[in-house]
Amino acid sequence: MKTLALILLIVTQLFSTEPSVLFDSAATPAEEAPSAATTVDTQEQEAPAEINSLFSGVASNLTIQFNNLPSHPYVGEIIAVSVKLTPVDIASGNIEYTLQNEQGIRIFSDTPRRSVKEDGVYDTFYFLVQSSAVRLPDVTATLTSTGATSETLSGTTLSATALTPPSTFANVLADKFEIVNYKTTPYNNESNVVIFTAKASRCNIGDFKIPNAIKQGFESKLPNVGESQMTYYAIIPNSEQNLNFSIFNLKKQRYESIVVPIIVDDDTVSTQSDLSPTDARHVELKLTLAGIVIAVLFGLFYWRRDKLYLYISAVPMFYVIFVFLPNPEICVKKDAPIYLLPINHGTIFEMTLQEEHLEAEKEVGDFTKVHLSDDKVGWVNKRDICSN
Repeated sequence: MKTLALILLIVTQLFSTEPSVLFDSAATPAEEAPSAATTVDTQEQEAPAEINSLFSGVASNLTIQFNNLPSHPYVGEIIAVSVKLTPVDIASGNIEYTLQNEQGIRIFSDTPRRSVKEDGVYDTFYFLVQSSAVRLPDVTATLTSTGATSETLSGTTLSATALTPPSTFANVLADKFEIVNYKTTPYNNESNVVIFTAKASRCNIGDFKIPNAIKQGFESKLPNVGESQMTYYAIIPNSEQNLNFSIFNLKKQRYESIVVPIIVDDDTVSTQSDLSPTDARHVELKLTLAGIVIAVLFGLFYWRRDKLYLYISAVPMFYVIFVFLPNPEICVKKDAPIYLLPINHGTIFEMTLQEEHLEAEKEVGDFTKVHLSDDKVGWVNKRDICSN
């Protein structure tokens, strides 16, 4: 009986115990462990995703779009390609651009012109149109302080118009082109050299070239989108009364004739800025005035018999004598360059083949004006003059 009672007690305890006790206790933790590990891994994967989302949000805030693109440019024209960026506060940082895949154009100014407005930052690049088939560049902007990069703008294609210019065309398209000052001096017995300074806006002034000139070139040039400037010379036959050429005015959409009067001045320019014919001092005029003054003073002497007039007349007489005195000669070294103008890095139009003795007329800075054997006039640097 005691044995039967003990068996019944054990069976009763088994059925009254929690159901999980009837199963392997190690099985439950083993099954729950993967669930915990999965939760940790999920958290670790979600954290970088949130960080990436944060940075991608900064990049997406930098937006870029084209603004007021040119529609019908001309071959040879400088066109503006403008982009708008937002937000406005990026203007305080450094923005780098990547321009690529352009065709039929070349960059004219690497640094864009910036305008900051309430609705965005406007950066404008300038390109020179070189052919009729044009593709604008693909543009990407990067904010260097954060590394945020905009989406890439795909450049559009354009069709540029090729001009059919007149024979006088000087290969220049500009919003504005004007002659600032000019001067003409003898070059030899058959030709004159015309020197002038010109200013132009939105113009590739480096392409300037006068048709039918005997010889021509730049003495200086300063290309710029806003305003370009150049000093130019052209040797033309002395039978010409004017120097004529034409340019294409982009604002007026038509050709314009430019006329430079030929006013021959025997006094060669002294500096690059001294090109105005109104500043010229003509030797013939001076001699004429000196002769008139001498005649008047002699007349007053015979009329009033006062020697003071003779003494005063000595001044213009000395000037006349000085003008007619032969110029001194200087020795010029072999292979010395003869310059067209008294300007450093100016145009060299001749070289001395041997040591020569040339008539010297006057000095301007480091240069001496000399007369060559073929009746040409040029300038030689003092370093090329013989020391003895």
